[in-house]
Amino acid sequence: MPRYESSEVSFDVPRDWEDRSVVAFAAPSEPGEVAAASVVMTRDRLAAGEDLRRYADRQLLELAKRLEGFQLLARHDRPAGDRPGLELRFAWRGHTGPLEQRLLLLAGRRPAVLNFTATIPKDEAARLNPVFDRIFASIRVAGSPEG
Repeated sequence: MPRYESSEVSFDVPRDWEDRSVVAFAAPSEPGEVAAASVVMTRDRLAAGEDLRRYADRQLLELAKRLEGFQLLARHDRPAGDRPGLELRFAWRGHTGPLEQRLLLLAGRRPAVLNFTATIPKDEAARLNPVFDRIFASIRVAGSPEG
């Protein structure tokens, strides 16, 4: 897998995915496919006095309000190198049909939070989750011993 690198973060992405910056990568669309799998990295800030767990709680409340049929599937620790991280897995009904998303929240340079959102059409989740596992496992945050 090729490596995306910036001054803040680097991670592996499948060779045939397209860069749709924010940092965003999407799998190639299949004929007749309404939505393709994607991974998007965004940056956010912790609120004053907020830690990563409280930030995750705040994100979950927002997602539950905004997403039709929101269902939390899992929540667990998922660090990257020496950086604390949390992964949220959830399902909801988008305008293209049922979706599954994985939101990996990593502590960046304080007070930054790096959000990696993997989006998968629900019927493709079993096939594509191993790809997202590899992407998430490849993340290195600048300033980490591994980064």
